[in-house]
Amino acid sequence: MKTTLLTLTFIFSFGISQIVEAQTPIKNQPVGLDYSPIVNQITQNTETITIGKAADLITQWLNSKSKIFASPFDRALLGDLTTGVLYADSLKGINYLQENNAYYQYGVQKVESVERFAASGNKATIEVKVTEDTTLYKNGKIIESSFNTKLVRYNLEYWDGIWKIANSQVMS
Repeated sequence: MKTTLLTLTFIFSFGISQIVEAQTPIKNQPVGLDYSPIVNQITQNTETITIGKAADLITQWLNSKSKIFASPFDRALLGDLTTGVLYADSLKGINYLQENNAYYQYGVQKVESVERFAASGNKATIEVKVTEDTTLYKNGKIIESSFNTKLVRYNLEYWDGIWKIANSQVMS
């Protein structure tokens, strides 16, 4: 029996076009994820993240918030650090701040400790205790101010060759 080879083009969510050869099943040859060249390609395109790199990303995010949620309202920096829900929600926040002549000012911003960390493939989750001093101004007047330490869970995703924060949730 002849084996037919077929070439398919896939565009991965990583934004990389790749050509992957897939062969039709041959009699008695198992077909599954273990034999899939697509799975191998995806695995090779994901850089493993360590607990240290994840904590550094969170620190970078905290330190960048003063440029993102106040003048110059740096959307490019936001895009460098975030994706998904956090990116979309932050854009809405920036728009609200600009439309209402408001901004945030930050004092102390610090990752106090890493409580939990797990990574698998192109996703990771880190829970950190974060101390943050924030003040919201509107029309030059203080609207809200807080200084506290919270447990925050960050969901990270690997996109376009870099790790980004996809979502965050205050746990306590």
